[in-house]
Amino acid sequence: MVHGRGQGGRRADELERIWLETLYEGFHAAGRPWPGNVKVDFPFYGDTLDELCAQANLPTPDGVLAKGSGQNRAFEEFMQSALDEMKENGSITDAEVRAAMDPGLSQEKGIQNWGWVQAVARAIDRRLTPASSFTIQSFLQDVFLYVTRGPVTRQIDAIVEAKLTAEPTVVIGHSLGSVVAYNVVRRRRRDIDLRRFITIGSPLGLRAISSKLGPVENPAGQVGWYNAYDERDIVALNPLDDEYFPVDPKIVNNNRVDNSTDNRHGIIGYLCDRDIAAQVAEALG
Repeated sequence: MVHGRGQGGRRADELERIWLETLYEGFHAAGRPWPGNVKVDFPFYGDTLDELCAQANLPTPDGVLAKGSGQNRAFEEFMQSALDEMKENGSITDAEVRAAMDPGLSQEKGIQNWGWVQAVARAIDRRLTPASSFTIQSFLQDVFLYVTRGPVTRQIDAIVEAKLTAEPTVVIGHSLGSVVAYNVVRRRRRDIDLRRFITIGSPLGLRAISSKLGPVENPAGQVGWYNAYDERDIVALNPLDDEYFPVDPKIVNNNRVDNSTDNRHGIIGYLCDRDIAAQVAEALG
């Protein structure tokens, strides 16, 4: 089980308990008994990621406005591209963006205007994450570091890889954890007996992210990659299909999840879903 971002400062055993209790609910909803011979590994990288992010000191749209562009060109371009993609695919209107803009700044529309970029981030948070501590800026910062900085990738991956064995394995990745799991599985697929790869609330369908990972592929092969998401989840806007993540064999997408968490992205709104739980149960045999 590979968790997402924003978990720093928490206890790994407590997070694992939450994941398991929620998955038990899903098994119950699916009418599946919990198998008695399952060993759970829960690699925890939350504190490490927070430390690496603090060290990187990446700019935010607010910071770029205050200090000017060019502080970190690669990150600025990533932020512009990702937010523009999220705005369009999340059906955020221009009117919503303008309502979030500072009236003292240029009102010109477009991702080259950092006042507009800042307002896009605000509009996304206002409409799609209104009651959550989750912010799209912090999410994109962490994802950028993971997909572009080799030392960050290696440190996070090493924590996850340390839990891998040659035993029959089902890998479940949530949010940023789905990106981490994807990287690890495709690199280590010859060393593990993978029975199913399951991603939930995954941002891999965002081209701003997948384009940083090299040629896309399906490392699960014939055992199957199952991707589930709530269409209202801003992180998981796009399916992993021929348009957004073209691979062979094709990935099975389930866009029917009704995630009840306040931002439609939380893990407890996913693992209790009976279809997701049924996939886990089937893979566990």
